[in-house]
Amino acid sequence: MKQYISEHYIFNYYSGSKAEEDILDIAKLQETCYKHICNVLNVELDFKIQYFLCDSPEEVGNRYGEKYGDYEPCNGFVEPPNKIYVVYNKDIKCVGFHEDAHLISYTINRPDCPAIREGLAMYFDRYWWGIQNLDWTIFYLKNGYNISIAELLNKEFFFSLDCTVTYPIMGAFTDWLISSYGIESYLSFYKKKDSISAIDEVYGMTIEEMDIAFMGYVSLFEINNTIRREILDLLSSIRK
Repeated sequence: MKQYISEHYIFNYYSGSKAEEDILDIAKLQETCYKHICNVLNVELDFKIQYFLCDSPEEVGNRYGEKYGDYEPCNGFVEPPNKIYVVYNKDIKCVGFHEDAHLISYTINRPDCPAIREGLAMYFDRYWWGIQNLDWTIFYLKNGYNISIAELLNKEFFFSLDCTVTYPIMGAFTDWLISSYGIESYLSFYKKKDSISAIDEVYGMTIEEMDIAFMGYVSLFEINNTIRREILDLLSSIRK
C-alpha cells in the first residue's frame, strides 16, 4: 500500500484507488476530526494513527477476522492502540469522527459496556444516515419503541438490537449527559468499569431515574413529517 503522512496520521491506501484520488481531502477531514475529539476529551496522543483505507467491506471484514476471528464484512473497526481500518470507495466513505473517536477515547478507557463506547462515538458523529441522533430517538419514543437506557447498558440486549436503533439513541443520550452535566462529569463516568454503578456514583441517580430524566427531555421535542418519512423510508429499505 502507498502512504500519505499528515500531522497525526499515516494513511495507507492502494495505488489507483478512490482513496488515493481523495487523499488530501481525507487527511484534512480526519485532522479536523482529530483536533475536535482531542479538544473535547482533553487528550493528546503521543503516536500517529495508522489509518488503512480499504476497497470493500469484505476486505475490512477479513482484516477484522485476522485479528478477532469474525470475518463478517463491515465498514470500519479500530485495532488498539493505533490502527483504524475503514472502507473508502466511490459508494462507501467510512471516514469522519466515528472510528477516530473510538481509538482516541480508548486512551482514556475502554468501557466494558458497548453502549457507552458507541454512544460516545455517535456523540461526535451527531448524525445517523444523515438524520440527527435526537430525531431518531424522538421517532422511536413517539412510535412505541419502549427501549430504556438501562436495557441498552446490558451488553446482550444491546447486541440483540439493530444498530439503527441502538447507535442513535446512545448518541443522543451521551449528548444529553454531556450538555446537562458537563464533560468533566462524563469523563469521570467514562473511566469507570461498571457503567450502571457509575451513574449513581458520578451523577447521584439510579439508572432508572436517569432513564426517566432523559426520556422526559426527549419527549419535549417533535419531528416534522419530512424527517419522519425519511426515517420510515430508511427503515423500510433495510428490511427488504
